[in-house]
Amino acid sequence: MARPSLARLGLAIGLLTLAVTAEAARPSGQAGVDWGDPRGEECVDCHMTENPGLYWEWNHSAHGQAGVNCLDCHKREEGAIDAFKHEGEFISIVVTPKNCSTCHETEFQEMDGSHHAKAGQILGSLDNLLGEVIGGPAAVNAGCKQCHGGEMEFYTEGKNKGRPTPGTWPNTGIGRINPDGSLGSCTACHGRHRFSRAQARTPDTCGKCHVGPDHPQIEVYNESKHGIIYRAKVDEMNLDSRKWVAGVDYSAAPTCATCHMSSGPGIGTTHNVGERISWTLRPPISTKINLVKLENGQ
Repeated sequence: MARPSLARLGLAIGLLTLAVTAEAARPSGQAGVDWGDPRGEECVDCHMTENPGLYWEWNHSAHGQAGVNCLDCHKREEGAIDAFKHEGEFISIVVTPKNCSTCHETEFQEMDGSHHAKAGQILGSLDNLLGEVIGGPAAVNAGCKQCHGGEMEFYTEGKNKGRPTPGTWPNTGIGRINPDGSLGSCTACHGRHRFSRAQARTPDTCGKCHVGPDHPQIEVYNESKHGIIYRAKVDEMNLDSRKWVAGVDYSAAPTCATCHMSSGPGIGTTHNVGERISWTLRPPISTKINLVKLENGQ
């Protein structure tokens, strides 16, 4: 009988270790109790074997720890344009801000009223003349839509019915136009399936899109004292803290999120990134925005 190769043996041991570690990270008795659709536990059992990396990320996330499972986010009603049948359940690949609003209503409303949510509407407008008309479809798909997002399209017949078309997916642009009418993509900042707070707070996440000659914010930040101190003291930033209040949970350096989104003395957290901007620099002549600070810090 042939002996298993060391590579195969190592892979088997690695997968077993991953499964044991992932299972150990999840509180016992939590699955399907607080939020979880009981049918979603079958998804978990299968993905643990078929997609161990994806499972590990989810299981170590706040969702996994709370018992939020696959169906809570991915399930759809039969007949929805983005729904297809998978293992007896109607699901969608695309999870929209409206889906997230089931639990995160405040964040959804703030994001929905922001310029981030409207970023996808630049496509087809005069503002996108250089990219869409002169650059062409390849430039738009590889460049503009990766950050701005675009309108999702789905197969309406055949074996791929309900699945997104290759020209519009993958799509995690911040202003993605979703099939349920909602705008945006939470995973633009909170990468699936870990949905890490630390990832959303690091300047690198913002810098994925706020980069280049037409919007060089990340270059400006990186070369500033703020950026230099942040990189030198990143271990003191406490990026994964639940509240993350400036001056309380950290004080080493400000990030993009510190000024535009996060909590501080007298000011609350917001997912409307433009809410605190006092000047608009987009028009030929910059103008002052009249904002009123309310008692709750908003």
